[in-house]
Amino acid sequence: MRAIAGFIMRSRFTAITVVAAPALLPLLFWLSGAALALVALRRGPSEGALVMAGATLLLGVISAGLIGTPLAALQPLLLIWLPVLLLALVLRATVSLARTLETGALVAAAGVLVFHVLHPDPAAFWTRVLEQVALLMGGDPAAETWQRATAELAPMLTGLWAVNMLALAVASLLLGRWWQALLYNPGGFRAEFHELRLEVWFTGIAVAAAALALFTPAGLVRDLSLVLTGVFVLQALAVVHALFARRGWHGGWLVGVYLLLPLALRPVAALGIADVFLDLRRRFAGPSGQA
Repeated sequence: MRAIAGFIMRSRFTAITVVAAPALLPLLFWLSGAALALVALRRGPSEGALVMAGATLLLGVISAGLIGTPLAALQPLLLIWLPVLLLALVLRATVSLARTLETGALVAAAGVLVFHVLHPDPAAFWTRVLEQVALLMGGDPAAETWQRATAELAPMLTGLWAVNMLALAVASLLLGRWWQALLYNPGGFRAEFHELRLEVWFTGIAVAAAALALFTPAGLVRDLSLVLTGVFVLQALAVVHALFARRGWHGGWLVGVYLLLPLALRPVAALGIADVFLDLRRRFAGPSGQA
């Protein structure tokens, strides 16, 4: 990983190449964003913007040659590069992962609000999208099974889409931050992540949204709750990593934590929220370990 980070930082051209290349494959979007985050964190907003513009141009040329249109370059630009660049600039200015996550969550929440204004019936919008997906997959959108699945999923998709986009941007940012630490501040990312704790005012807003969501049907409040509470999953992971390190537990058990994570997102987020008020790292940490 250190070699990859060093290659990215070798020159502007290598940075542009590494940012653009993974964006050709949807599952590697986050690696593309991480490369951009590394550049922006180390060299600042101007260099980050130049690399992003260069990667967009390069990807546009490649897309024009492969599929006949350069517009495909807009997808990674809008979905990953711009959000990652914003988060990287906030982190560079504040040197605070907590404030950066809060900013990202609030921007995502604002996006949810705008979406609801533009689409007063989000479920109907997503139903049409899912029908197109069914047709592209060779399925029958009129089939009873598909109709039932659409009816259950469509009302939740606005919040799920927003939180997934936020998670992608945050994952890219964290990988870029780790790369930066590998090159210029060994061990710095570990210490920074272990101390992650979101602020009380933000936690209050998230808890209020979650409480309101318990008494409202699927819609704006639930979508906002999903976005605002989702970032506490990362705080919970910071708690787990810190406890493993301070108590000297074997790091291999963390693999099990991540394997079980998708099955327990709500309890994990609740753990993150509890840590804001209870400081679980201080309460349960033993002597400092090396793991």
